[in-house]
Amino acid sequence: MARRDLETDKLFVYGTLRRGFDPHEYLRSSARFLGKGRIAGRLYDLGEFPGAIPSALPGEEIKGELYELSDLGRQLKALDAYEEFDPIHPDKSLFVRQRVDVRLENGESLKAWTYFLPQEPAKARRIRSGDYLDFEAHAKKTANLG
Repeated sequence: MARRDLETDKLFVYGTLRRGFDPHEYLRSSARFLGKGRIAGRLYDLGEFPGAIPSALPGEEIKGELYELSDLGRQLKALDAYEEFDPIHPDKSLFVRQRVDVRLENGESLKAWTYFLPQEPAKARRIRSGDYLDFEAHAKKTANLG
């Protein structure tokens, strides 16, 4: 693993790896929850999961959770596979892993890995709240009313 990969053992998740989704089981058994936080970016609904792109515009934030990984090399390799990120061919990847600044609810700021889309999606609905968990809960509630 390259030295750069060892600079942080934190992971920020904003989609189906958050608590409340089935894939979260992976993190629950192998990572320590550090708290809720936010990163700069725009969030999109891609159907079965969300995708995000970085943003430097004020007010464009994504809500999620921060975890500390216990076995960085093994876990990043597994997460890269889950997110369909190929570090050798990032241009052919569904998501790309990048380091971001995470602002926790207590005001602390930490560096963490997250997965972004390589480019803004052409045909995806933007999740303006920046919170996929709330978006999904609202979508299920609306579907049940119909």
